[in-house]
Amino acid sequence: MTTYREFQIELERLHQQAERVRLSEKAAALDRIRALIVEYRLLPSDLGFSADRKSAPAPAKYRDPATGATWSGRGRTPNWLAGKDRSAYTIT
Repeated sequence: MTTYREFQIELERLHQQAERVRLSEKAAALDRIRALIVEYRLLPSDLGFSADRKSAPAPAKYRDPATGATWSGRGRTPNWLAGKDRSAYTIT
């Protein structure tokens, strides 16, 4: 009769074996993908990827008339605007 501990050891061995096979298959898949990219001269845009990962900064929505500092409305509210009516600081 197989004990729980023996099953645990066998399970760990199988996990390690599966990971080795996964890495091997991944390497082969990457080799095939690279070959197809070269053969067909594929670009990131052909695959649905954007070449530019960064988006443009959000335009400023609010301006502090005293300092000229601006805020886009994203992220933490700046101290000069915290607790105040934002409509008075809206950039038109």
